[in-house]
Amino acid sequence: MSERSHRQARSVRIAIAVAASLSLIVGAASAYAYVLVIQNNRIGTTCFTDCGPRGPVTSTKYVGPCASHSCNYLLLGSDSRAGLSPAQIIANGSNAQAGAGNNADVIMVVHTEPTGKTVILSFPRDLWVNIPGMGKGKINSSFTGGIQGGGPLRVAKTVSQITGLKISHYLYVDLAGFQGVVDSIDGIDMCIPPNEAGPDGWLTDPNTQLHLRPGCQHLTGQQVLSYVRSRHLPCDVNGDFNRISRQQAFLRALINRLLQPSELLKIPGYIKPVLSNLKRDSGLTIADLAFLTGQLKGISTGDVLFRDVPVNVGQVTVPQYSFPLDVEFLDASAQPLFKALVNNTALPPGVGVNLPGAPTSESQITIPVIEHASAGKAAGVETVLSQAGFDISPAVVQYAAFGSTVKGTVLAYSAGSKAAADKAAVVHSYFLNIPMKAMSAKLLGGNQVALFITGAYKPSSTPPATSPGCLPVA
Repeated sequence: MSERSHRQARSVRIAIAVAASLSLIVGAASAYAYVLVIQNNRIGTTCFTDCGPRGPVTSTKYVGPCASHSCNYLLLGSDSRAGLSPAQIIANGSNAQAGAGNNADVIMVVHTEPTGKTVILSFPRDLWVNIPGMGKGKINSSFTGGIQGGGPLRVAKTVSQITGLKISHYLYVDLAGFQGVVDSIDGIDMCIPPNEAGPDGWLTDPNTQLHLRPGCQHLTGQQVLSYVRSRHLPCDVNGDFNRISRQQAFLRALINRLLQPSELLKIPGYIKPVLSNLKRDSGLTIADLAFLTGQLKGISTGDVLFRDVPVNVGQVTVPQYSFPLDVEFLDASAQPLFKALVNNTALPPGVGVNLPGAPTSESQITIPVIEHASAGKAAGVETVLSQAGFDISPAVVQYAAFGSTVKGTVLAYSAGSKAAADKAAVVHSYFLNIPMKAMSAKLLGGNQVALFITGAYKPSSTPPATSPGCLPVA
């Protein structure tokens, strides 16, 4: 690989790690505070893997520097109330009242490879694991002690012990930081499907102050946080799993935006205000980020893959509780996934794509838009898909070049495949006026789903008055 290719691959992982940090705090309680920008490059950094003679000592089995242009970033989020105003603490409870700040309710690993491919791996917070120095427990409790009490290193050891991946850097954000991060990039345009709404046509979750209409709209930091934190919408079977799905869709929508040519020019200016709202290890510097993000031209959203740690839902009985705890156990299919990440090889097909009881996340769905004499309407359809968090890397394809005989405006999916039908249902939730049709896989150019758009298509900007119903789940 050329030196330019090495720099480009590294810039991808850096930029995606920064982007991913925006979606970390999805498990908190309520209102938020804007944190003023801190200009000092070192403020916000803490000791992690190299702390000097008085710092924590840890085995290189678990943590270590990036190697051979491959790197693993640990992304952590908690519901700590640090930084909230007195009025917000009264409204939402203190850390002590809410039991907040001691657990990492969001744990992700951003794994990068020499080819430029990046895998974002989400860990369910109730995964039952062995925590070094603590024994058995939910993985979110490995953050006990918090940012100043060795929490990041303990989470890193736990994750490394499970996956075999060495952790090189971490990024952390609490409740007060997220709104500042999103607002510092002027919010984000997102499309929200109507199936998540209640009978009145509104998305409402009093636990997160969510009250939005579905559809495409510009969201502020507070609105984004309310949406991606919500776990109690009408179709949520397992709130934590549905929340992970929404988190990944938001992250893909953000990456889709940041990789647009007009946005690439702005990324260096985003880095300092974004990082000023986060905690990170001292090895991850602003100067490095600003230089490396200049190499992002030509990178596609398709270079980013989202996966969930495969789990089975169950219960455990522990002495300190008089009732069984609801937890998740690592599924056997997780080991081939972890092995592929360690070895930088192809991921096993279908593994880690769906969590039990949750629909397929938009972030997992790759879909081409076929321009069939639509007079530009296909481009508008792709914009909706981009802002909803789909993988739009196939882009808009001309009908003649696509080489299919499909006629009319239609959402086509591969016949006989439940996975394809489930993905098509997710796409259809954004385009209720486009008919779905099962077709031979030969007509779809190797894709499970494809959208064919003609001049007869009439976009609808008005969301339905009531929810069209829940999506199929795994």
